[in-house]
Amino acid sequence: MNFRQLQTFLEIIRLGSFAAAANNLNATQSTVSARIQELEGELGVALFDRSQRKIAVTSKGRELISYAERALELHDEILHNITPRQMLSGIVRVGVAELVAMTWLPAFVATVHARYPHISLELDISLTAPLRARMLAGDLDVVLLPGEIADPALVVHPLGLVTFRWMAGAGMDLPDHVLSAQDLTRLRVLSLGENSVHYSTILSLLGSGGSAQRPDLCNSMTVIATLMIANTGISVLPPACYGDDIAAGRLRVLRTTCDPAPVPFVAAYRKRRLSGLHDLIAATAAEVSTFATAEDCASG
Repeated sequence: MNFRQLQTFLEIIRLGSFAAAANNLNATQSTVSARIQELEGELGVALFDRSQRKIAVTSKGRELISYAERALELHDEILHNITPRQMLSGIVRVGVAELVAMTWLPAFVATVHARYPHISLELDISLTAPLRARMLAGDLDVVLLPGEIADPALVVHPLGLVTFRWMAGAGMDLPDHVLSAQDLTRLRVLSLGENSVHYSTILSLLGSGGSAQRPDLCNSMTVIATLMIANTGISVLPPACYGDDIAAGRLRVLRTTCDPAPVPFVAAYRKRRLSGLHDLIAATAAEVSTFATAEDCASG
């Protein structure tokens, strides 16, 4: 019995098929089948019922799950505490919010490569809700995303705060006074998709002005900024990320009575096997992040 066999066993259960497990483990289906056959031969029991069209775990297979998870947790603990960090290896699937990708993601990747040359990263850029759902389902190992997370099943590393402000294109016709929430409800508003913190923030701000307006949706903050420069609507964006456009007069920060509160970002992962490696990645993200501290936001 070896750790690779146990890992393969758990991946088949998590993904529901030998083929999906083989794809996720970068192995052939015949290799995956051979590992399970070897494991079953050593244990002297069948772990999967292959008589049905859809693979099913046997009663002995269900008993093995907790043992396999504990064995892999111990395997990870050994690697984490004994192996020199520069020798750690593996693939870490990282879900990334677009704002992280727009700012310090290159520095994060470069730091991981420099410190852990045998670790490979698989990056998935998406909105908040899909990233969190995929992390909880086990499809992503670590996520870097906005929003508060209070879940005892997760480990969370704060990444800092991002200040957002209402912004518009320089040529957009707007009232010449400090804009109230009601003023904003009369304008076309652009937002990230419904599965984002950006969307819920904008709905809350518009709702404070008594509006049930549904914003126009776009799944890219970069494209939203481009649309704003073309004067098609307003939105909340982080001025720190668009300093060049503001300085060049393509975008402007609006004076309003309803600016959003700073948005926290976190690195999170599940408290499960391989968590030692995941903690190194999450801690590296926290170290590299250029997002502001609470003190910065208070003084700025």
